Amino acid sequence: MTVVIIVQTFCICRPYVTLRCNYDAQKYGRLYGCWGRGAIPSRGCANEVIRSDGISVVSRQSERYLLMGDIVEGDVSLTIRQVEESDSGIYGCRVEIPGWFNDHKHEQKLTVVAGEIATEKNVTGVVATT
Repeated sequence: MTVVIIVQTFCICRPYVTLRCNYDAQKYGRLYGCWGRGAIPSRGCANEVIRSDGISVVSRQSERYLLMGDIVEGDVSLTIRQVEESDSGIYGCRVEIPGWFNDHKHEQKLTVVAGEIATEKNVTGVVATT
């Protein structure tokens, strides 16, 4: 079963934002995962920004993109450092689960607006401060 969820996220005037993506590593083991910009295609990640082999990051487009969660435990949440307005858009997470049409797919829409203060009321993703 494929699940695609679109979440509207606002991140404003913060050093980084984290877009959540998790899978059950206890059940499936260590799996490849990737994040891309744009809708999730039928294979892989569109405009891939970061990829994991289930243990660590194996490639990334920029040092601004991080997987800071426990990858081995299934946390492949994307953290974007030095977030800016140009980071706005659709982000897609794909975890490659073996078998036909089993991949875990999760889309999120990130909207970055300059000058507004983020609060619990207007943030559905995770916004952190230093």
